[in-house]
Amino acid sequence: MAGRRLRNLIARYRDTLGLFRWLHREYGPIVRYRILGFEFCLLSDPELIEEVLYAKRQSFEKGFMYKRSLLLPRPTIITGDGEDHKRRRRLVQPYFDRRMLDANASIMAEQVVATRDEWRDGEILDMDGTAHELTLSISLEIFFGNTLQVDATMLRRVLKLCGIDIASAMLPSRRLRRLILSSFRRLRGAYRELAEQVLAGVQSARAEDTSRFDLVSYLARATDEDGEHAFSEEEVVDGVIEMLIASLTTTATTITWATYYLARNPVARERLEREVDETLNGRVPTFEDCERLRYTGAVISEVLRLAPPAYYLGRKATRDCTVGGYFIPAGANVQLFCFPSPRDERYFPHADEFRPERWLESQPARPRCSYMPFSSGTRGCAGEAFGRTNLTCALAGIAQQWRLDLVSEEFPKLNTLASYAFRDGLPVRASGRSQGS
Repeated sequence: MAGRRLRNLIARYRDTLGLFRWLHREYGPIVRYRILGFEFCLLSDPELIEEVLYAKRQSFEKGFMYKRSLLLPRPTIITGDGEDHKRRRRLVQPYFDRRMLDANASIMAEQVVATRDEWRDGEILDMDGTAHELTLSISLEIFFGNTLQVDATMLRRVLKLCGIDIASAMLPSRRLRRLILSSFRRLRGAYRELAEQVLAGVQSARAEDTSRFDLVSYLARATDEDGEHAFSEEEVVDGVIEMLIASLTTTATTITWATYYLARNPVARERLEREVDETLNGRVPTFEDCERLRYTGAVISEVLRLAPPAYYLGRKATRDCTVGGYFIPAGANVQLFCFPSPRDERYFPHADEFRPERWLESQPARPRCSYMPFSSGTRGCAGEAFGRTNLTCALAGIAQQWRLDLVSEEFPKLNTLASYAFRDGLPVRASGRSQGS
């Protein structure tokens, strides 16, 4: 693959998923390829992925794209490695326990109701944009409480900046990236403004005596074994912004994909609506309701099988090792391509069909990394329960009052550079429904 360095770069930016699927189809479960001065090793077999994430995890660290970030140069819970990552995860994990999920589910449900009540019968919505606005309103309340007025327009500019940051990661030097990306300097101002607002929230949380439960306050007040602040102010700012961006993009994209698949599968949509009507009886969903909405949860699992927002993971070999008998040299950039196996008949019968009921049945034996929408191993997503609760509240709350139908039957255009996401949105028509209809 050495002769395709420039062509691989072009393919990577035009259609990353298409490039990865072509490499998998043409060369099998493990293939080495180059882009400019970078060498990559793409792994697409779930047992090879499992070996990297479990048996050989000590030989790998987080992938290089995060570490080349112009925005987050310091380690965070997502980009950190080794003992530093363990420490951060141990400190953050309690925020996502059952008690906090119970409280946050109420916020999620209230924001869903506020969003759906603005719709009108027959209205055409861009569901992708609407889902991002919804998850933004939820995240702002849960992350910042009522203390910060984070401007939504500014945050959208920061999201755009993150896309530019990721897209430019393979350019040779940081200076060249800044010179080429004229828009980077303009957008960087939005990032600094957001960081300043989060910093003000951190300082306020540390100065107040009142009890607050937003994420900023939790991280600002977290203490280590000696009773000292566990995170510096800069670490809290970086961590909050990083988790905000990660939760926004993945949750909103999954809500949009769920809308797409439910619209394409009316039998599944009607079954979800019946469950919501019978379980909630017109009430706003609670955390306990989310646990009882089993078919809704199955819909979410099936959507994540067919359309995982994070369809590959990046790792870097820190030492020479072997994976599946193949030699991986120290410094190699390894990409764990987890998109093919959830669509493989060996692991999921009728893999191309949208069948939520499969998740209500006994699951056949299969490699544990054949389905990993929230990653796997020691770096599995700490906020998985939070994310699933958020998704359940969104789908149930919308289904109580609305049925969303596709405006076009064409498969949506995608942007797969950093995630399995929509390029031009998803137009849908909203139709009001009453309970039982």
